[in-house]
Amino acid sequence: MICFIDHFDSFSFNVLAWLTGGSGSPEVLRIPADDVQRVRKLKDATCPVVFSPGPGSPHEAIESLDLCRSIVGRAPVFGICLGHQILGVAAGWEIKKASDPFHGARRAIISREDSFFLGDLPHFHAATYNSLVLSVPKHQENKSLEARIAATCEFGEVQAIESVHGVKAVGVQFHPESFLSDDFSRFRDRWLDYAVGWMADQSSVAAPLLMPS
Repeated sequence: MICFIDHFDSFSFNVLAWLTGGSGSPEVLRIPADDVQRVRKLKDATCPVVFSPGPGSPHEAIESLDLCRSIVGRAPVFGICLGHQILGVAAGWEIKKASDPFHGARRAIISREDSFFLGDLPHFHAATYNSLVLSVPKHQENKSLEARIAATCEFGEVQAIESVHGVKAVGVQFHPESFLSDDFSRFRDRWLDYAVGWMADQSSVAAPLLMPS
């Protein structure tokens, strides 16, 4: 089971459909970000977590940020847009205003060739819907997540980050599920395959912890 923390973005259900659109996709459990009890229970569950897009700043998503800080390095994490920023802030990165905060922009993006999740997609186009971006930290505050830039756009702004060591985490500022984006099914399937393989090595079961009380 993969848990999807929903920050009530208008794209959340598109992301859910995209996540479950591949063959053999695992079950994805949607958990509202304001369901504090269930979000906090996730700290004790062993399952991969996807942090959805959403409005506002990652500093306003207090429970999600706290959860990310708790589980990163212990379980696979995937963040999109706001979720990407949550992952970055959890690692000690900073937030700044985007240089061109136009929603629905289709941007040219370049990724690192040695990126675990994006390496075989060196040049692509993707849709962005954000007014904030991550900024490289002066020092890494959260040693459980040593992260690096995995992709940038034509403005040189961070468009993806990923963990360097341990259980893998990845965040993308762009929306891979958008019709404006190139086909990111390979990227999705690679993360899902990694998450499913990781789950196969775990003995804990997350579901009983996550059911509504």
